[in-house]
Amino acid sequence: MKRIILIAIVLFVAFFAIWFIVDRWEVGQREEITQTEDREVLGLTASGSSVSGAGTSESASGEAVSEVEELDAADQALAATGSSVSYESELAQRSRTYSTQIVSGLTQSVMDDVAEPLASQTDAERMRTTYENVTADLGTYIGIEGTEELVEGQYTNVTVTLRFEGDQGATIRYVYDGEYKLVGMWFDTVKLSAAPDKGSKYTEEDIKVGHTPYVLDGKLTLPVTDTVSISNKPPVVVLVSDSDDADMDGTVGSSANKPLRDMARGLALRGVASVRVNRRRFQFPDTVDKDAGVREYLLKDVWAAIDSVNYEARVDSDRVFVLCWGKSGEYMQALVEKRIRRVAGGILIGTKPTSHIDMDYDDESEKVESDAKFFINKQSTWPLMILQGDADFETPEKHFEKWQSILTGRAHTSYHLYKGLGHYLFLSRGNTDARDYDAADSVNTGAITDIANWCFDDKS
Repeated sequence: MKRIILIAIVLFVAFFAIWFIVDRWEVGQREEITQTEDREVLGLTASGSSVSGAGTSESASGEAVSEVEELDAADQALAATGSSVSYESELAQRSRTYSTQIVSGLTQSVMDDVAEPLASQTDAERMRTTYENVTADLGTYIGIEGTEELVEGQYTNVTVTLRFEGDQGATIRYVYDGEYKLVGMWFDTVKLSAAPDKGSKYTEEDIKVGHTPYVLDGKLTLPVTDTVSISNKPPVVVLVSDSDDADMDGTVGSSANKPLRDMARGLALRGVASVRVNRRRFQFPDTVDKDAGVREYLLKDVWAAIDSVNYEARVDSDRVFVLCWGKSGEYMQALVEKRIRRVAGGILIGTKPTSHIDMDYDDESEKVESDAKFFINKQSTWPLMILQGDADFETPEKHFEKWQSILTGRAHTSYHLYKGLGHYLFLSRGNTDARDYDAADSVNTGAITDIANWCFDDKS
């Protein structure tokens, strides 16, 4: 009997020991998962390699350009439904923003983010000079190549790589302390591998688009690559100006800034072709019927441009995109609905989500309808990219937020909000009228890079 009792006690103790070990293991697993999730939310997930340290050097910043910076609940909902916002860690996004500002020469406002000892060792002018000295021999800036992040102890290192023409590169390494304050910065140069299907040069040639009597002058801008084959034909973007009396360059302001030309050449440097043409009311101001509706002064000419690039042998006819600036984007539905099989996606810059019904010549057959909700009700998977400067006085940020609200749950939708940029993605000077366009400027290169990358992305 005693033997049986002894065996029972041994079995009970063994069972309890096994239960305890398993329970502790499960608790450990739960804690590890929780810690991992916390690290991702805080932006401390490590990837790539970098050098540790919170030492001294030059710092950077400004007040222009960035993607949506916070991974809030609304962004997470969009991600879960197939819409896209760039979900790098918060620190990687901050570093990307700082880098774009440094490239743009906007180095002052980020100093508000700099902590000691860096704050006492540098200033905005020194940081700008350091960057210019490091990159002086690198040629034309192309865009941000990528970010790498590494957590070492209490410090997080984020290295942002910048691409310049000729596969030249520069890196900016940011060091953040345990409170995510910027405590160190380093600039360096690096040789990059060749970017596939991307050009470091471009060509432009004169073209004619449209039908008699309104044949419009335009430009076809093509990237120049080392190899040419059927498999690497570039995507192509039809560029549509905001104003209905704009020239092919979209010239605006007393300094004759040219946002469409900037966009065309910037895209070409990144491997994307484009077509841009004079608007009818610019080229034929004395012959166009002033009472003509949107079908005449916008739709027909954009349709002709779409048709022309679909028959252009040097571009990829399966990757034709339409980019509309401002007011013209309010008619995106009307522009693409009849060409939906020929257009792979749409890009809207500074556009309000609206609904329009236009009656050309009071003719029912000529009625033009365009509604932002078309892209959720009827074309919920057709790729759409929406860009906005948060200093755009013509299209305030509330309209960007309205797009996100209207298109909630929509697949293949990319949103980009740029700090400090105005309607034409120039640096805003703080004016709330057309004087904001008078200072000599060009379209922000970070935004152009985002568009080019989106044109190359697989949207299936």
